[in-house]
Amino acid sequence: MRRARIVYNPAARNAPSSERLHAAMRQAPAGWELDLVATEAAGHATALAREAAAAGFDLVLACGGDGTVNEAANGLAGSRTALGVLRGGMGDVFAKEAGIPRPPERALAAVLEGERRRFDLGTANGRYFLLMAGVGLDAEVVRRVPDAMKRRLGSTAYVLWGLRLLPGYRARRTVLRIDGGERECDLFWLLLGNTRSYGGAIDVTSRAVVDDGLLDAYVFEGRGLGWAAVTGLRIALHRQDGGRGVDYRRVRSLEVAAPGIPVQADGEYFGETPVRFGVAPGALEVMLPKGAAARLFSGSAESEASPVS
Repeated sequence: MRRARIVYNPAARNAPSSERLHAAMRQAPAGWELDLVATEAAGHATALAREAAAAGFDLVLACGGDGTVNEAANGLAGSRTALGVLRGGMGDVFAKEAGIPRPPERALAAVLEGERRRFDLGTANGRYFLLMAGVGLDAEVVRRVPDAMKRRLGSTAYVLWGLRLLPGYRARRTVLRIDGGERECDLFWLLLGNTRSYGGAIDVTSRAVVDDGLLDAYVFEGRGLGWAAVTGLRIALHRQDGGRGVDYRRVRSLEVAAPGIPVQADGEYFGETPVRFGVAPGALEVMLPKGAAARLFSGSAESEASPVS
């Protein structure tokens, strides 16, 4: 009998009720023993996931938003316990990218009958992230957007707050240390992707794969509202490569030296620079529905069709 624990964040914006989760558990595929534990505070999902790994659980299913998924991944990294996901958050970026159905009954069956795949994890000052991290504009939005607006409008709140902050946001002069090299730039936004989807809306790091030991990095360097508007349009059209002040590369390590620039990881406010990013190759096993998220792995047809320019 295999064992799985559902780490459930009841405060997540679109979390299913505990009653519905228990009903889904009663319909789970044979051969699994499941329990459900609710989180009580920030960071609790990490502790619950770590406890499950120490107790020899085969799987931890994070049910909440991407913040809950991030916390669970931090509790499981380096262990033999796999991470699974049930949708329940505002953006559900990873759940969408992994092909997880929304109804918990279908999601639970798809994951429990799925396949284990090994993922790299990004690191930011030693903390893991699964999806992406950002420095600059998007982190400032994450830091500033009011909780009441997030609860009322969901992901739209970030867009509206971003438009509000954009006219007054200024690039910061900093030193970037990238894989042993060093350069100065006027940093407007830095995005590092372990996966592809940004906010569940657009693939910015559209060539990222989770098993190459690298992060896909975009450095957006520029000044002025006109430059920002043109660059934003190019991103929306998937034509940011080659744009003025846009540098794309795959990296093993990247450090932002200047202090005081906001940082986000997996859509959660992380703190301020200085920050050092890195990669932990193959650090996490993930349970995915069979055949799901194939594009995120080396050797897939889509990955091979998108070579590095």
